[in-house]
Amino acid sequence: MGGRQRSLPARLLGQAGYTLIETLVVMSLLLIVIGSIADAFSSASRTEVDQTHRADDQEAARLTLQRLRRDIHCASAARVQQTTYANGTTGFILNLSVDPNICIAVTTSSSNTVQWCTVQKDSAGHRFGVYRTISGDCSSSDAVFQVDYVTTAQIWSMSCPPTGLQAVATDMPVNRDPLSRPERTYELKDTISLRNDSVLGNCSTDTT
Repeated sequence: MGGRQRSLPARLLGQAGYTLIETLVVMSLLLIVIGSIADAFSSASRTEVDQTHRADDQEAARLTLQRLRRDIHCASAARVQQTTYANGTTGFILNLSVDPNICIAVTTSSSNTVQWCTVQKDSAGHRFGVYRTISGDCSSSDAVFQVDYVTTAQIWSMSCPPTGLQAVATDMPVNRDPLSRPERTYELKDTISLRNDSVLGNCSTDTT
């Protein structure tokens, strides 16, 4: 019994532990591993958010073009002009003359005009929003927002074929980061005829 009691301190003293250097090395390795895992999760999360934003922007652009196509098809006349807003920024306006008796779903009985416009939304002029209104004034409170992150103001121009109906050419590029990621620009192009145009081959391309 006495021998066992005497050997217990010896056994305790013989148990080796971790030195301070070993502990620091293990903690450093753990930090490196945890940091790598956290960075991977963060990168995956950023990629997912970016892809979601791109998908949302592209869907908004497609819906905008679909609505624009319906308005232009119903129009009997169109005009594209540049404008300067009250805050000093410039944009472009597409004025469409629409007969409410023919296309009641496009406008109302009290208005025969549908107006689309681009509005600058940053100081550098790389981001524009597209709005639609039937009041004849895109700066009014009833202007409905359609799509954001359009990279240019002039997305419409008049197309004047020698024969046939006049048309509106649309070129709408969308990109949240056009300067550092120009390859991600999503561009929608179309030439849309005015189906109710009564004057064949007689339109103006003036945008002043």
